[in-house]
Amino acid sequence: MTSPTPSVNPVEIARIALKRLAERGLAPTPENYAQFYNAIVTIKSPETKNSDELQHAWQVLCRLDDALAEAADTTASLLESLSESGQSMATSLGQLQYARRTGFEPTAEMGETSATVAGLLEDIISSTHTLHATVSASHEDISTIRDSVKRIEEDLAFNRKLLEQDPLTGTLNRQGLDHLLAREVKRAHRAGSKLSVVLFDLDDFKQINDRFGHLVGDQVLVHVANLARAVLRESDMLVRYGGEEFLLLLPETDINGARFVVDRMRLVAGKTPFMHHAQRIDVSFSSGVAMLGAEENGRALVLRADEALYRAKHSGRGRVEMAD
Repeated sequence: MTSPTPSVNPVEIARIALKRLAERGLAPTPENYAQFYNAIVTIKSPETKNSDELQHAWQVLCRLDDALAEAADTTASLLESLSESGQSMATSLGQLQYARRTGFEPTAEMGETSATVAGLLEDIISSTHTLHATVSASHEDISTIRDSVKRIEEDLAFNRKLLEQDPLTGTLNRQGLDHLLAREVKRAHRAGSKLSVVLFDLDDFKQINDRFGHLVGDQVLVHVANLARAVLRESDMLVRYGGEEFLLLLPETDINGARFVVDRMRLVAGKTPFMHHAQRIDVSFSSGVAMLGAEENGRALVLRADEALYRAKHSGRGRVEMAD
């Protein structure tokens, strides 16, 4: 039922992303990990991306490398300067404290001692000025780096949206689903709430392509995506799972609620056919519905919905099957 996915090994991508984080001394937080993972996915699967997306991914990684290198250089320079100034100040303060403890008699050597104390004070003042200048300069550098990182974050967010969005229908794609499904499954288990999945596949879609052409077929897919959006809540997610196959992720919805959503979609689709040059093209679909079980993961949930869809497709057009 599902269409083939690009030949990218997610384990290999994860290994590369973690390696790059370690090389740069970054903590493997979800945010840092996602930045490298998404850019590397684009670069490692060129057959699914155009040249502009590949170039953008390379640019993001290079800019991130530059920003991290600049931050490391600035931090190292600041620490070195602070260390040198701190050592100089500590030496001068130590000598000054020694002079105060030992005291001095008003003898002929008094002028020399006063000059020594004055010199120590000058050294301390000079060290203080140096520290202040170093911190001020470093603050400007760090502010510049912060602004650069902010722009990179914006680019990464945009790049991630491109990676997780189906360009034809504007729905999520399989990669977007992987990111979202894990989060929703964890949330459902943690809160003890319901979570259901619906997989639906357009019936006889090949006949539409053969009769009207692939351009019209693409328009039908966009039409179906819009129909689905019309009946979904804001919290529901629509995914283009395959060529003419879609997935609904329905938080806080049991299997009966999911069946209700499917029935509403079928009703709306029946009343809203796709029109091509005044010619009516009726769209029907078969569906498989599954609800998350106790301690079940997202992959198993989708698999059960897919098995139910398989039964529906082999039982006739417009059928709905509930997962075991």
